[in-house]
Amino acid sequence: MEAERMRNKPQEGDSFMVTYVSLMILLLTFMILLVTLAQIKEPRFRKAIGSFRGAISFLPFTGGDNLFLTGSKGFLPAELLKRGEGEEVSEAAIEAVKKASGMKQFEGLEVSEVEGGIRIRIADKLMFERGKADLKPEILPILDLVAKAIVANPSYVVVAGHTCDLPIATERFPSNWDLSLARAINVVHYLEDCSVPPELLFPYGLADEMPIVENDSEENRAKNRRVEIYLVNRSKEGEVDHE
Repeated sequence: MEAERMRNKPQEGDSFMVTYVSLMILLLTFMILLVTLAQIKEPRFRKAIGSFRGAISFLPFTGGDNLFLTGSKGFLPAELLKRGEGEEVSEAAIEAVKKASGMKQFEGLEVSEVEGGIRIRIADKLMFERGKADLKPEILPILDLVAKAIVANPSYVVVAGHTCDLPIATERFPSNWDLSLARAINVVHYLEDCSVPPELLFPYGLADEMPIVENDSEENRAKNRRVEIYLVNRSKEGEVDHE
């Protein structure tokens, strides 16, 4: 009888092996989950990681050359880089945005040429409710024109969200970094929905790190709260036009 009880009694070694195997199964499941998530294609969010100043060669920055903008042949499909009628359509669309910038309802919209491309600066009051990142319907016609210009004459598009120095700490946006990036990403989402190739789009959230003026009054803070869209000229495949 005693011998039978000893045989049926769980051994310490067996208990350890069950725990060890269970742990290994959990670790294996976790690794499979990580690999699966790593393979999800979400270029718009991966693009948000990096140095903004080092990513735009036509803005002043300190550092080495950016491989993406200095480029290599074949980085973009050759058919996207053909110029001709598309260039005229693109210029007409940008001219329409410039005309809109002179209208009262679009006060806070600016279009200017910068070294290497065009900068479209849009005050946040035209695009978003205070402390939010959802696009206002009133700005969509302007973004439609921007998308039309890009589709007609493909170029790299950098969308940078900026805030003022007033802190934000909501459940959705714990900081100005989160808010500025979410705004840039929503603009990128909209441009992609308008048929702009996603590989051309680069969103960045810069919070209050690059103000236009000092954040010493509400008027100045309003100027600093903005989204800037940079359209980078390309003269030929694999090169950026710095003229």
